[in-house]
Amino acid sequence: MLKTKPPTRDQIRRALAKTIRSLRLKAGISQERLALNVGRNRGNTAGLERGLHIPTFETIYELLPGLHVTFVEFAEEFERILRAKGDAGGRRTVPKRKGTRRNVRRPSRTDAL
Repeated sequence: MLKTKPPTRDQIRRALAKTIRSLRLKAGISQERLALNVGRNRGNTAGLERGLHIPTFETIYELLPGLHVTFVEFAEEFERILRAKGDAGGRRTVPKRKGTRRNVRRPSRTDAL
């Protein structure tokens, strides 16, 4: 019997973000319209889609009517995305750490001459 490793927390976060975005796009609505339909602000909705916020079950249930899906349909889409080859997507959903660039020399105009 083959044993597969359970998904990591980061993979789950990315899959949830992609699921919300995917279902919103399938419903043909904007982030702003979704936010208005479910009583949230657009920034919160955008944060959910970018993986900055991990939604609770309560949040997911609040989103379902705005996405025009049932919980079962949400779970099926989440599972499809989570099990897709190559993890839950190529884009990084967690913001990169902001580092300093003090030691990086930027080319000047005279360097090209």
